[in-house]
Amino acid sequence: MSSTKYTLDRIEDGYAIFIKYPDELEQVSISVAAIDKPIQAGDRVLIEEIGDAFHIEILKEETVQKKAEIQSLMERLRRKNNHHDS
Repeated sequence: MSSTKYTLDRIEDGYAIFIKYPDELEQVSISVAAIDKPIQAGDRVLIEEIGDAFHIEILKEETVQKKAEIQSLMERLRRKNNHHDS
């Protein structure tokens, strides 16, 4: 039984594709039907394997922090791009 952090990369063809955090070298696909809570791309989760089943816990604080960092980066890029246009 092990728990590992992942980030939900995308949902496609009925599967949630998670990328291991932070190295992003491994990915795990889990059927959306097997996930008992609403998830969306960008969510950071803790996935625990229990036998042949998975328990997924959404790490809300880490997800909010990650989204804030991305928003900040996007704002800096926008300002930089707008500055070049003038």
